[in-house]
This record gives sequence, C-alpha cells and structure tokens, in this order.
Amino acid sequence: MQGTEFRMLKLLDRFQGIISRMGVNYETLRRILHVKLLMDSRRVPVILASSKRHKEEQDKNLFVSSLWMYGLIGLVLTPFVFWSDPEYLMPMSILSAILMFLIMTSMISDFSSVLLDVRDRSILMTKPIDGRTVGLARSIHAGIYLLLLTGALSAGSLVVGLIKHGILFFLIYVIELILMNMLILVSTSLIYLVLLKYWDGEKLKDLINYVQIGLSATLAIGYQFVIRSFDLIDFKLVFTPAWWQILLPPVWYAAPYEWLFGEGSGWLTVLSLIAVLVPILLITVYFRFIPSFEQHLEKLAHNEAGKGRERGRFDRFVARLVCQSQQEQACFRLSASMLKNEREFKLKVYPTLGLSVLLPYLFFFSMIRTTSLSEIGTSSSYYVLHGMLVMIVTVVMMLKFSGKPKAFWLFGSAPLTSMAPLFRGALKAFGVKMFVPLFSINAIVFLLVFGIRILPDILVILLTGLLLIPLTAKAVLRQPPFSQSFSATQQKDGWWVLLFFFVIGGLGGLHYASSLVPYGMVAYMVVLCIANGLAWTKLYK
Repeated sequence: MQGTEFRMLKLLDRFQGIISRMGVNYETLRRILHVKLLMDSRRVPVILASSKRHKEEQDKNLFVSSLWMYGLIGLVLTPFVFWSDPEYLMPMSILSAILMFLIMTSMISDFSSVLLDVRDRSILMTKPIDGRTVGLARSIHAGIYLLLLTGALSAGSLVVGLIKHGILFFLIYVIELILMNMLILVSTSLIYLVLLKYWDGEKLKDLINYVQIGLSATLAIGYQFVIRSFDLIDFKLVFTPAWWQILLPPVWYAAPYEWLFGEGSGWLTVLSLIAVLVPILLITVYFRFIPSFEQHLEKLAHNEAGKGRERGRFDRFVARLVCQSQQEQACFRLSASMLKNEREFKLKVYPTLGLSVLLPYLFFFSMIRTTSLSEIGTSSSYYVLHGMLVMIVTVVMMLKFSGKPKAFWLFGSAPLTSMAPLFRGALKAFGVKMFVPLFSINAIVFLLVFGIRILPDILVILLTGLLLIPLTAKAVLRQPPFSQSFSATQQKDGWWVLLFFFVIGGLGGLHYASSLVPYGMVAYMVVLCIANGLAWTKLYK
C-alpha cells in the first residue's frame, strides 16, 4: 500500500499550485494525508487469540488488497461499451447508472466514516492549522479511495472502449469518471453539512444513517427512470427528451458520447454541459463551506446523552418468549441494543436493509409499463418476495463486527460455558428485531396487491427466511458476534452473497413446485416448521 500512497501523493504534487492558490497550506495538507494513508495500512487490532491472528497482523490495507474483486465486478460494464455503437446514449446511460450506483453505495457505507472522522480533531485542531486545510485533507483522503475503487470497477470497460472506439472515447470516459467522483463526493459532503448544521448528538448520527438508507433506495429506483428515458420502437432505441432527465446524472454522462459520436442535438448539448458544470459548481460551493463543515463536525465528538439508558421492557418480554436460558435472554437483549444503537453497524448494514426491502418491487417496474396493477394482482409475481431474503446473509456476516470490539473480553470473563448463548441470542435478536418487522411490511403490501390468496405463500417465505438465519450463520459466522473490528472486514466474504442468490433461487423453485401438488404447500410448511425447530435448537448447543 505504501507504494500506492506515495504515487497518490506525487500525483497530488502536480496540483500544488492550484491548491495553494485556494488558500490551503499545501505542505500541511500533504503531511496530514501522508499520515492518514500510512495509518490506513497499519495492522488490524486483534481481539481474539486464535490461530488466524497472523493473517490480521499483516501491514497492509485490506481495501486496496481487495480491488481485484471490484475489477471482476466491473467486467459487467464491458458489454455496454460493445453495445454502444451506433446507439451510444442508452448503453452508456445504463453503464453510468450501474457505475454510479456501485460508487455511491460504497461512498455512503464505507467512506462516510472517512468524511465524518473526528478522531484526529483533538490533535490537529489544537495546532495552528486552518480548518479549510483539515477539511480538504479529509475530502481528498476519501477521494483517493473513491478513485481507486472507480479505477478497479472501470478498468475492463476502459480497455474495451480504447480498443473498440479509440483514444477520444477513452479520454472522455476518464474525464467523466473524474467528474462523476467529484459529483458523488461533494454532493454527499454537502448533504452531511446540512445535517450537521441543524442536528447534533445521537439524533444527528441516526439521521445520517436514515439519509444513507434513503440515498441507497433512491439510487436503486433511479435505474428505472434511466431506462424510461428510452422507447423501443421497431427494435430501435429512441431517446425521448424530457425535462426530468435534467435530474438524472447517468443521462448527463452518456450525452457527450451521443453528441460527439452519434446524432448531436441541442438537448444533448445541454445535458453534456450539465455533466461538466454541476460538479465544478458543487465543489466550489463545498470549498466555500469547508470551515463550516469542520466547525459543525465537532457535534459528532459529543458523547450520546442516552448512552446508559435502560433497555426497554419490550425486549425483556420478547427475550423471555424466544430464549430458553437466562444467559441467552441477556445475550438477546444485548444484541438487540447493539443492532439498534451501534452507529458503525448501522452505517454498514442499514443501507443494505433498505435495498433488500425495495428489491422485490424493482421487478414490478418493467411489468407496470405493459401490465395494469389489477393484472399483476392475479399473476404469480409474488414469488419475487424471496428477493428480500438476501438481507439475511448480509446482516449475519456483519454480526461478528463491532465499533468497540475490545469490550468482547467481558464475555471471556463471564461465567459462560460456551459462546452458544451469544450466537443464539444475536441471531434471534436479528430475526425478531430486523427480519420479521421488515418482512411484515412487505407482506402487508403484497397481500394488498395480490389478495388473501397468497397468505400461505407469505408464510412459506417467512419460514424459509427464519430457517436460513441459523443455517447461514453456521456457514459464514466463524467468529463470535461483536468480537471483530470493522476494519478487519474481509472482502472475500462477498462471494457468499453471490452464492446466496442461487440458494434463494433454489428455495423459490421448491416453493413453486410445492404449489403444483395437492396439499403440497401444507406439507412444505410442515417440513419448514420441523427444519426450523431442529436448526434453532441443534446447530448451536
């Protein structure tokens, strides 16, 4: 990583004159960035004594070492570059939408902690350092990782674009990637600035999480509006100009290709200019308000007033219903509190929860265009509700992490004969406090759309999800809950999510097959109930 650090800093040196003219002390800025990047590559703190300790003590940056995986994911973009001739607007709009979605979700889930990091304020702000310098260093720090992520995601499509369309296409692509990163980084920072100005303490931290969930949901739904900018007429994609396309950044970044290589028009010129001017305008505004951002950021350093508040009676009541021993009940209440109040956990997991809730509805957007809602209600499209089960593997993988993992020594000193009560308590807390409430919301909506006839199917999907929680934990939850630092996140665990899609598809097929046999659905529900009883009682003894 250190070689990467110094290359990034040497690249930054080329802009020293511009940065200095902005009123920033460049030498101080460079030193701050050097230390931040160096600290990123320090070893991960080790909480549990295990045979795998040496793997976590390596002096490397786990994000940089996982960029190859993002490169593989980015290969899905290459077909759109092949497809973009002679029609550039549609494929490049979809490519930009996918790329912005991947970058933005990484920004709000992984790099928001970089933008909102207040740990260095006690050192830096006591020195004669301008707030603008500290704020710009923080933004550049996050920007470096965004550029590395973007480079890995777009590497394959950049090579294909250079070979197929030439150097001009390649240069436009590179410039637009830079503008895209500027837009994402600065717009996120400005949203946080507004939140920091009007809220403080724990309310602010919760509100930031909710905004992140909203951003993820907006990005997911935005795909559909990008596709609706086009009509398929006689198997030819026809772009239909509309005023609301000004609100769609993916269309902005696709417009220059059609303007230069396809059929240019005045509307495409406007969209191309917006793609350049909006990021520049936003970064100018943000630079003006960097001192205010640093001033308001101090609110995040305040201790939460309600930190020691007593856990609710409802959690105690539920714990007595679903847990067997008092030890398991205590672990349930602790886990429920962690899932609700652990800020860094919410930062990583809640956006994914929001997407998984919306995922089943995304399948309906393409149907609504040609099918009425009443026709959908009589179809068998309710099977897409299986899609929200993807939240299970995502959350279960994250249960082993905590913002304060050193507190795990308490479990070692407690009179526990094993970690089984902690595993069962954490999994049941996730099932009762997260999965069942979110599933119930979607179940009610689906019952309103499809009618009471799908109630048995709803119960089958619910039982399937409850069964998958302990089974998934047995496969992916190798360390006790809340025992690992978030900085130890293993990107290779992402392969489990891909595998889980195939598992969900297979279980959905069993669900459908049971509906074809007389009394098959009832028999399948009985099997699922028995399997749930065995999984929850036998897997963690």
